[in-house]
Amino acid sequence: MNQGLHIPEELLDRIDHILAHLAEKAHTDSIVLADISGQVISIQGVMDEGTPAVVAALAAGDVAAMSELSNRIGESDPHGSFFHEGETKSIYLHNIAGSFILIVIFRSETPIGLVRLFAKRAVEQLLPVTEEFEEIVGPPADYAPDDFRKGITQELDDTFTE
Repeated sequence: MNQGLHIPEELLDRIDHILAHLAEKAHTDSIVLADISGQVISIQGVMDEGTPAVVAALAAGDVAAMSELSNRIGESDPHGSFFHEGETKSIYLHNIAGSFILIVIFRSETPIGLVRLFAKRAVEQLLPVTEEFEEIVGPPADYAPDDFRKGITQELDDTFTE
């Protein structure tokens, strides 16, 4: 399900197929694929709390922060993953080639190893898609803190004034 970017149906169908397979195999609650700026590309499953747009925008901020932290400790490739373990739900984020953010939300009783295994496979399948995506929308822009702050402020304002 495309939420705002204009992506050809064929490319979106491939993305949806990859995410649906991940959702089925890893027993996830929901999956959001966003571009690196936090714009939603595709959603699988249902989100109980929050909107996908807000989750994607916040994940983009986390990915930007983790990329900078990685650089600060001397990590040459900041395009990795990180995990938050919650009481009832957990979240797994993966920065895919600096173009996509894979956001996987799952119940805490689901083994993280299962999520990581199938997320890694999905990332491998999504890597070639990033090149096609960049041909359509252009390469990812450099992270601009002011742009991110304005974007997340607007998303939060829109969410909490409804």
